Amino acid sequence: MKTEDIKLFHQIVDAGSLIRAAEIFDLPKSNLSRRVKALEEELQVQLFHRHNRSMQLTEAGETFYERTKALISDFELCIQEVTAPTYELSGHLRVQVLPLPGIIDIGRAIFKFMDLYPKVTVEIITGSVETDLIENHIDVALRIGDKLEDSSLIARPFMSASFGYYATPNYITTNGMPEKPEDMVNHEFIRFRYPSGYLYNKMPLGKDKEIEVSGKLIMNSVPLIVEACLQDRGIILLPEPLADFYIERGMLVRLFEDIEPSMSYGWLVYPSRKYLSLTVRTFIDYMLTEAEHMGVCQNIEGDIRGMSI
Repeated sequence: MKTEDIKLFHQIVDAGSLIRAAEIFDLPKSNLSRRVKALEEELQVQLFHRHNRSMQLTEAGETFYERTKALISDFELCIQEVTAPTYELSGHLRVQVLPLPGIIDIGRAIFKFMDLYPKVTVEIITGSVETDLIENHIDVALRIGDKLEDSSLIARPFMSASFGYYATPNYITTNGMPEKPEDMVNHEFIRFRYPSGYLYNKMPLGKDKEIEVSGKLIMNSVPLIVEACLQDRGIILLPEPLADFYIERGMLVRLFEDIEPSMSYGWLVYPSRKYLSLTVRTFIDYMLTEAEHMGVCQNIEGDIRGMSI
């Protein structure tokens, strides 16, 4: 019995259907169906109930899935221990990264990981929607926010950034300089919508206070928010290291210098650590180590400089 066929069975279950698994792994549906059928014949049990396009686990299938998930993970660890130091990591990683400041640094870290482990293939998925990790067979994802809604995920602190309020000199000349934070209710504010769908319109003022703002423009792209601000369309909340690039060139002005910057946090998230493969474990440890050397927004000016400069 091939361990790869058992892992394929896991992937089909996690994806929710044979068709979805075929799409995710770019394999012919007939190939997956044939391998599952061969596994069932070898086990002499039926793993799935087949109803037209849907496939549901049988009782035996559920038992086999739960028991073999842990066994495969332990087996890979055993192989690594027995063959060390000659063992080479292999496998395919699916990593979801939100298109936010720092994505270039994160990409570079992933590329370095691939150089260290040439037999590992990687698929980096970017998008503004937080997808279900298990259903879409995503091994590791980057999430943002003070806390995470999905308590079933393991979350590790990854990055943090301090934020301040900024506007262009032209915007201030036309609309006036807000003297105090409460004045922002009378100004245009360019707002950000989180991947979860949450609209960020309650702006932090220090640790224990916030103010609700409004504006005609809402986006989920940081580069476009910066571009709109540079076109004098409103006030923005922006990571300080990124804003410094524009401050130095006289393109943005910092508002409310006396207000303590707010903080935003990034998390490396993944499903239950109980079933992680050795490759995923190694990748997580590597990225957490790399995060210590990466300053958020450290090298991201190039992502957006060309838009208005």
